[in-house]
Amino acid sequence: MPLEVAYSPLLILGSLAVAIMGAFTALRLTSNLRHLDASKRKVRVTQGALALGTGIWSMHFTGMLAVELPITISYDPLRTLASALIAVLVVGVALLSLHFGVRTKTRIAIAGTLTGFGIVGMHYLGMSALSANCVVTYSPTGIVMAIAIGIASSIAAIELAYGNRSLLSISAGSVVLGLAISAMHYSAMYFTVFSLGAEMTPTAPSFLDNDRLALVVVLSSFVLSGLFLLMAVPEDTKNDTNRKTKTPNQITTPEISNEQWQELQPHLPDAPSPNEAKGHAVSKTDGDVKIPYEQNKIQRLLSAEDIHIVKADGHYTQINDGGEDLFCPWSISRLEKSLNPCSFVRTHRSFIVNKSQITGFRRDGDKAFCIIGNGVGNENGTEIPVSRSRVTELRKLLQLT
Repeated sequence: MPLEVAYSPLLILGSLAVAIMGAFTALRLTSNLRHLDASKRKVRVTQGALALGTGIWSMHFTGMLAVELPITISYDPLRTLASALIAVLVVGVALLSLHFGVRTKTRIAIAGTLTGFGIVGMHYLGMSALSANCVVTYSPTGIVMAIAIGIASSIAAIELAYGNRSLLSISAGSVVLGLAISAMHYSAMYFTVFSLGAEMTPTAPSFLDNDRLALVVVLSSFVLSGLFLLMAVPEDTKNDTNRKTKTPNQITTPEISNEQWQELQPHLPDAPSPNEAKGHAVSKTDGDVKIPYEQNKIQRLLSAEDIHIVKADGHYTQINDGGEDLFCPWSISRLEKSLNPCSFVRTHRSFIVNKSQITGFRRDGDKAFCIIGNGVGNENGTEIPVSRSRVTELRKLLQLT
């Protein structure tokens, strides 16, 4: 016989708030990760996965505590824990796919699908943790609807949050994702039937009633999210301080607005000038070539002649001007085509160096390195690997043969 089900409005609001907070923390932590190296990026993604995964689980658990049944129910601890771990794991895979490699529409759709299935999987595994005196049955319509809502809304939320990584878009995406998580949960619950078990089993009274237990879960989730956000602040502050501290070799470049950035795009190296388009020979000096980079969320341009080292970073690059590494949205192949071959040489599949900055050459068994400048605090300078196929060319360039 189906049992009559009621819900606590206050706990429903609490479950919604914790879902939005978890989503905001994850999206905020994973904002602008391209400025970080791979190891730091993985730490942020892990923190984001924990925040969002625990937020999803806390929303589900609080939503279950909001259910008011005429009988006492209990939860299997192992399955409850497993549902939380699944949420964290699946969300972590989705976030990793967004932050390592090129973020395309297809990749966003895959990440949203993974997130949606993670939410649904966590929900039904968590529901299976219900035990004692209660039989739970599910409607196929409810399952299909839950999957559809979870996937569609997750994709929409990621599209919104990752379209323009501003605080406003992240906040909007967080609300959409939080609502998606809650909508999936309560739509699935609408098609769930609770029935009285065949045998009544005595259940020990809980140490905390549902309202107090929900308060503990919600507060714990908020504290965890707050700690993750605070942990990210010192690192950002340190990076901003380092970027503002000028070294003797650092070149000051002008800031440009988004409008100016768009206006300059046709004149950047990848686009031919009118004369080049007509087939006329055009000579360019390094000072004519401007390379884009981002710093403190501002898009800037750097003269090619001021670049010392170019290092591949996935589908992007890090360019060093003698003072610090700067994020460049171009690939190393595109940069190589744009730089003057008379001034720059490719030493390795992942490195291009300014010939005028080479100050030495070193062999170490089968390995070879060229030395760039005299690094600050490093008397030997910076060692850049030289692949075997390029050793002879570099030695001739340095007149070592």
